[in-house]
Amino acid sequence: MTRYKTAAKLLACIILAVATLRAVTFWAADPMLAYANNYDQIRTLRVFGLNPKDSPKALYEMTPERPYRYFVQSDTWHAPIYPSSDLLFKAIQFGTMAAFRASDGTMDIKIATVPALLGWLLGIWLIFRRMTARPLAALGFAGWVLLVADPINLLFLNTWYAEFSAFAMATLFVGVAWLWLFQLVSLRGALVWGAVCLAFLSLNRNQYMFLLLAVALLVGSAMVVSRPRKKPSLASAAKWVLIVAACLLPILAYNAAAKKRIYIETATNRTNTVFSMLLPASKNPTKMLEHMGLPPQGCLQFSGKNLYTKPEGEFMAHCPKILKLSLVGVAKAVVQEPATLVTIIRNIAQHHNGFLQHHIGHIEEADYAFIDNGSRSHFNGIEFRAGQSNAEIGSSQPYYLQSVDPLVNKVPVGVTVLLIWLVALGPALAALVAWLLKQRRWAFMFLLSGLLFNYALFSSILGDGYFELERHAVLCFSFGVLFFVLLASFAVSRFDHNPEFSG
Repeated sequence: MTRYKTAAKLLACIILAVATLRAVTFWAADPMLAYANNYDQIRTLRVFGLNPKDSPKALYEMTPERPYRYFVQSDTWHAPIYPSSDLLFKAIQFGTMAAFRASDGTMDIKIATVPALLGWLLGIWLIFRRMTARPLAALGFAGWVLLVADPINLLFLNTWYAEFSAFAMATLFVGVAWLWLFQLVSLRGALVWGAVCLAFLSLNRNQYMFLLLAVALLVGSAMVVSRPRKKPSLASAAKWVLIVAACLLPILAYNAAAKKRIYIETATNRTNTVFSMLLPASKNPTKMLEHMGLPPQGCLQFSGKNLYTKPEGEFMAHCPKILKLSLVGVAKAVVQEPATLVTIIRNIAQHHNGFLQHHIGHIEEADYAFIDNGSRSHFNGIEFRAGQSNAEIGSSQPYYLQSVDPLVNKVPVGVTVLLIWLVALGPALAALVAWLLKQRRWAFMFLLSGLLFNYALFSSILGDGYFELERHAVLCFSFGVLFFVLLASFAVSRFDHNPEFSG
């Protein structure tokens, strides 16, 4: 083993250790740093019959002013269960919290999230352990984990939101793919463990229900292109039918839940998307409504509005079809007017304020106090407006200074637009270059990173418009960073011919 390889492995270990310390210290911050409950946590709180000790109303109502650390058992629980794999994580979280409850029944969410944090870190380190055989793989993966172990993602840790488990599964999936890229795991092993991670992610929330199928189609296409053609056997055909059927399960589960209206209000999502985002961005709103099968006479008046600013009764009276509009109808309109997406991306770049939400509090025991220690505007999707004033909480400032978010906010609008399109379209160009250089694994990884980013972005904006885009599109940060880490790793692998280093 050369000194070069030993030094690279040591550096990778240090980087991952720093990432681990970063996550653990954020979890341990006092006062607690987390997102307040903007309703979505109610889905889980009702299932387990919990409410904040100091706010009993939170079992039924949102508490956007601050996050709560201490919970008690409520008399009412077992509400309709939202079909989410995150409930498996939260069941462990609830069991841990209940096992260590205080004598008066008080339960601490910081204790509850220990298994999720340790489980995620253990998975990362187990994957990393295999990568030490290829220092380039170890350095790239450790660097990516360090970047994504950021308050942008960690603010979801000490909460009942589903976002942290989605982030954890996404990082483990990328780790499995990274092992395959450097030939440290077999194709079969990568497919099995990758499918497990993606299945959890696809069932995390209805936004991700198409992700497993999308990645499966990419994998299937890559296998068809890279392998010699041969006549499929009956057994092989049956296997693929079963795989496709399994990939459809998340879609079927969420469609069934939507029909029963179990915490899935597709009408609200479609209304936000069409009227607050697509129509204002369209050069011909009338034509776009016609593409969706909506009558312009009654519907055009709602351009720039949504169900949060207009009562549902008005939509029912003048544009009732919007409440039953399918995602296919939305996609059809966008395909026929793709220039709309250019305007939407420009709007996001112009009005975004990083990845942090500012209509809900971040700091325990302080109303509308934010981790960035200042009042600023936020892009909440209903309108571009100033955020609420907040208290000065100096102890939170160091954590924000460790975040990438301040840098994101300093990037000029034009550069932000270019970065978004670079991460959306760049992977395809990088894959073509890798393919021409006969680096098929790298080509696939670039395509995979592009698919993940584009899915996270467009499932957000076409799923609920601009509303809470910082939360819905939060994985865009992780997958966008992944592309640049891949690009750097690929460049190093091309210029460094040391097989011990690059593998």
